[in-house]
Amino acid sequence: MMLRAAIVEADYVYSEYLNGLLLRWAGGRAELMVSVFVNGGELADSLAKMSEYDIVFMDVSSGQTDGILASKRLRETGYQNLLVLTSAFPDRACEGYSVNAYRYYVKPVMPEQIKECMDYALSQKTGRYFQYTYRRVTERIAFSDIIYFESIQHYIDIHTTEGSVRMKGTLREVQKQCPANFLRCQRSYIVNMDCVLLKRGSQLKLVSGKEINIAPRYLKSVTDAMGI
Repeated sequence: MMLRAAIVEADYVYSEYLNGLLLRWAGGRAELMVSVFVNGGELADSLAKMSEYDIVFMDVSSGQTDGILASKRLRETGYQNLLVLTSAFPDRACEGYSVNAYRYYVKPVMPEQIKECMDYALSQKTGRYFQYTYRRVTERIAFSDIIYFESIQHYIDIHTTEGSVRMKGTLREVQKQCPANFLRCQRSYIVNMDCVLLKRGSQLKLVSGKEINIAPRYLKSVTDAMGI
């Protein structure tokens, strides 16, 4: 799993300190790419060019650009992931609410604080994707793009908005990764309930046009999920 982190910090020594803590956290846990920016304006320009980060550590007095203003600009460009504010002083913590900051830390940031933030960032990213390995290739698919999973003998076909791909496995293994909106509706299918157009009796019609019958044992959970 690849995570991308950004450090916005004018102090080179301190940015190196943070970078070291991040790389130490990664270890064998995750693949991590860290980018360092000397001010928030530079980062905002980067994000505007579709450079996406899973977490940003922003000094609220970074370089020539105020960190709070830079954070607001980041949010305006569409950045919705984790934002952690850092400062040598505690008096601007309340301003973090205006930019939906995940945490506000007074320097020096401690290793346990980095661990808490990065563990959460990893869990957030893992939760957005279905990951599988087939023929020695590991792939990830956003759950929002998956319409349903179909079991065919010893294989699983993953039907998405872009087409279908195949993996080897069982629906029981698939279900362990899926968020709550993915429900088993019969022996051979797990359906993304967000992709259901209508339920007619014991049949579902999906956005792809596919119609799937609901087995009696799953009818109540599917009905409850639709609020019927």
